[in-house]
Amino acid sequence: MDEMIIRAVAGQFAIDGELTTFRKYGSGNINSTFTFSTDEGKKYILQRINTNVFSKPFVLMRNIESVTNYCRESIVKSGGDPERETLTIVKTKDGKNLFRIRGEYYRVYKFVTDCVVFDQLDNVGMFASAGTAFGRFAKLLDGYPIEELDETIPNFHNSKVRYRDFLKDIRRDPCGRVAECQEQIEKIKSRFFDLTRIVDYMEVGEIPVRVTHNDTKISNVLFDKDTKDALCVIDLDTVMPGSILFDFGDAIRSGASTEPEDGSNPEINLDYYWAFAENYLKETYGILKPMEIQNLAFSCRTITLELAMRFLDDYINGDTYFRCEFDDHNLIRAVNQLRLLESMEEHFSDMEWMISKLIKELQ
Repeated sequence: MDEMIIRAVAGQFAIDGELTTFRKYGSGNINSTFTFSTDEGKKYILQRINTNVFSKPFVLMRNIESVTNYCRESIVKSGGDPERETLTIVKTKDGKNLFRIRGEYYRVYKFVTDCVVFDQLDNVGMFASAGTAFGRFAKLLDGYPIEELDETIPNFHNSKVRYRDFLKDIRRDPCGRVAECQEQIEKIKSRFFDLTRIVDYMEVGEIPVRVTHNDTKISNVLFDKDTKDALCVIDLDTVMPGSILFDFGDAIRSGASTEPEDGSNPEINLDYYWAFAENYLKETYGILKPMEIQNLAFSCRTITLELAMRFLDDYINGDTYFRCEFDDHNLIRAVNQLRLLESMEEHFSDMEWMISKLIKELQ
């Protein structure tokens, strides 16, 4: 994105002052993100929305505005600071939450001051603090009228639909890659019922539909730059109706692994698992239903299996969704997610015991 476009876009929003400097920000795989400062000393986040992924940007922003307003009200009632504990949307000068130019859509948020974002964890305490942040996010939105929330990506965690599409892509084999990943395909097929268990419970109403974040990785938490305490959850593009279990499971998948997604031979780090679960449950115990508690540990296996399938499906389709750094990046990701899953399966009795122990301590 060139400087002329950034200056033109920033000028359309109701910011304080005129843009002076800007720079690329963060490491997100979907949207293009920048920070910019003004001559009045204010700082903002500017993002270009990837409409290949989010095909209905106005629906997306309606979700985000509704959810952040609801969070803001809850934070104010509890005596918190809404300027630091949730995102603040900056409207355009004519009152819209998006600006469109040359067929592309842009939005602006206030920059949360004195905060930092981490792509990787430095210590177990930070992951525990992230557990507090994601748990607090779930608690803040408990009671939100779910019927007001739209799906920004249809069937995002509908594992039955994703599995059906996966099988179709295997049969089509559009890039001639299926033959080289038969081992991974069979591992996924053999775990079909693990993949669909939570969705099955949701379909019969035993697991409730809630507001869920759907991308609970460490880089989506803002931390205080001095204390390293978690401030708030960011990147709300995938906020949709879903199961709270997907958020818990994905946080563990991404944060309690001994290796990054493309690292070799990852295993589940049980110390990190415990720390996150302990703080998460301190925030959410009062709102969780028995079937949700019963499936917390299992959700880590489900979401890890789903991500392995998504990485492999994207590889089969020619790497059209996830950003890749090299030719078989998605295949390597899929292989490693399956290895992480196997580690979770090996330690599953410990994972369930830990949840049970934490629940007893909260009763």
